[in-house]
Amino acid sequence: MEAAEALDRGSLSLYIELAKEKVRSRSRTFWIVAGITALAIGLRFATLGLQAYHHDEIVTASRVLRGSFWNAMDAVGFSESAPPLYYAVAWLWTQVTGTGEFGLRSLSALAGAATVPVAYLLAVELGGRRAGIAAAALVAVNPMLLWYSQEARGYSLLVLLTTLSALYFVRALDSGSRGDFRRWGLVSALALATHYFALFPIAIEALWLLRRRGRKALAGLWIVAATGLLLAPLALHQMLLGHAEWIGDRTLGHRLWEAGITFTVGEIGDIIARPERPLLGLLPVALIVAALVLLIVRGDARARRGGGRMLWIAAATVAIPLVLGLIAPSKDYVLARNLLPALVPLLVVVAIGVTLPNARRAGTAIAASLVVYSLGFAIWTNFSQALQRPDWDAVAAHLGEPEAPRAIVTWTLGQASLRYYLDIGSYQVTAQDGYSWYVHEVDFISDGPAPPVSPRMLGPRFRQVGYEKVGRLYVRRYALPGPDLAHLRLRKVRDAPLNFRTNGVLIDGIGPG
Repeated sequence: MEAAEALDRGSLSLYIELAKEKVRSRSRTFWIVAGITALAIGLRFATLGLQAYHHDEIVTASRVLRGSFWNAMDAVGFSESAPPLYYAVAWLWTQVTGTGEFGLRSLSALAGAATVPVAYLLAVELGGRRAGIAAAALVAVNPMLLWYSQEARGYSLLVLLTTLSALYFVRALDSGSRGDFRRWGLVSALALATHYFALFPIAIEALWLLRRRGRKALAGLWIVAATGLLLAPLALHQMLLGHAEWIGDRTLGHRLWEAGITFTVGEIGDIIARPERPLLGLLPVALIVAALVLLIVRGDARARRGGGRMLWIAAATVAIPLVLGLIAPSKDYVLARNLLPALVPLLVVVAIGVTLPNARRAGTAIAASLVVYSLGFAIWTNFSQALQRPDWDAVAAHLGEPEAPRAIVTWTLGQASLRYYLDIGSYQVTAQDGYSWYVHEVDFISDGPAPPVSPRMLGPRFRQVGYEKVGRLYVRRYALPGPDLAHLRLRKVRDAPLNFRTNGVLIDGIGPG
């Protein structure tokens, strides 16, 4: 009101002074957290639209969000293994932003940035303002959280909602307020409607609230229970379709080990089709362990109690699906990104450990080292082609439209992305289809340099007509002289050494012979 009156009187200087007073009225802590949140926004949006869509993102952009809202919800049922909330929000979001890389991913980026102040509030409840600031910083620069803040999937929203659930769990546990129980129930239900793995932290929170607060917990628990009952038929239907059974192709022990590495340095292995780099995770893992030791050795009762709550939630998020996977191996869905609800609670425990009043020097050194390392790694990830999603858009532009029937051999998980970016229709083929294919050209796309393919793979008349670097990928092209066509040796070309774990074949400009 004063500002409006000042403008009416034409006193711009008074208006500026009122604005400055408003700024000064905010605490130093407020501006520190605001600055950390701004850093999180910058990291998440800096290269948001520069990377091509990855395999799973293609499913979101082209299969689920295509068409009407109800078509999108129907597609979730037959093509996904997750609940519908993220896709419902993303459909509404993309009506404004479009389904381009920046527009669709911006939803995840905003959710990731919003997690920073929520982590601050959670750590303040458990360990005070210094712990809150440390937690905000750790969440802002964590490479795993950054990666999924730039992914057109529901994981970033899942992290935000499970962090909010943990916040209201702590408040309800301490205050016993009916409002906090309701807020916990509502946010937990939304988290469960985003990803089924939200069930595990919510379950331990629910049991804790029931044990400590008894019937009062029912004010929020009924909301979670009702949501679970509504989602159960969809979950059963999706499970019977078996979309997530590929997870069990690798050993459970390896996936747990992989989760420990990716929690500290992000998706540096399978997602981007590069060899894993476990050595990069050794320093942050050692710093996290040092913070936990500090909490145990030097922490007072309040710090240990607060850290213990989050440690229990993180442990339950990992241990419950681990036990279920051991009991029923066919339903083993333990995977690093599915365990993401454990990451923020773990970082909050670290934040409490590094801000103990009686261990300031050691804690500050550990916190500074972990934040600087994570920030450096996050920046490296943002600007290094080797650590980004492969640039399938550039490859599609390089290949152009086919002038004659051709086959494209590349990473199995890259086929969907390449199909999305090619101007004309193409489709995946396998030897099991039973068709014979005749092509004029065969193109091989490798991750980094790769040797020429053996003539026995193609036939004697094919000649190399091009070999060029496109981003981190290389395109090697073979063609026949003149307009001739030759039978495609489908089984053999799939074995080409392209530096991927498995290869697939795309066909375009052709029908079966």
